[in-house]
Amino acid sequence: MKLYLAKPDITFYGQYNDMMAEWNASKTQIAPWFLDKPITSIEEFARFIRMLDDCEHGIVDKKFAATTSYFVIDDNNKLIGATSLRHYLTIEGYKTWGHIGYGVRPSERLKGYAVQMLQLMIEQAKEKKIYRVLIGVHEGNIGSWKTVEKCGGILENAVHVEGDEEPIRRYRIDILER
Repeated sequence: MKLYLAKPDITFYGQYNDMMAEWNASKTQIAPWFLDKPITSIEEFARFIRMLDDCEHGIVDKKFAATTSYFVIDDNNKLIGATSLRHYLTIEGYKTWGHIGYGVRPSERLKGYAVQMLQLMIEQAKEKKIYRVLIGVHEGNIGSWKTVEKCGGILENAVHVEGDEEPIRRYRIDILER
């Protein structure tokens, strides 16, 4: 099934809450950064969408990078997961997670969606004239680092971050070579 990027909007309120309830129940890591838990009201969801729009337009704390965030939907308009692209890297972003974050909801994993999501985000990076992306993946998330490798990721190193017991594998993807 083909996947599409969609800017978060109010029409995804119910599906977002279903996805986040599923994710929280699975007790697996939630990614990317802007996903957390179900949102209790449509007004709160509207504020959440405004916050993501502010982040895209650089209206953020200077220690964070401007970031474009997307919901990922399939041909049936089902919310499959989410992804984000940092427009540039701050010192912290360079040291750890890099440009692209993505996550597939637990019930939709192992269907090849992560590779499609990452390929879509590599195209978004190229459109923003980001020709080398960095991507960080927890060492134990084998499915994710295999996804990055399938998309041309080259392992640069692994780093330890204070407060995180698991090392982060850092990959580079050179987009101009694609």
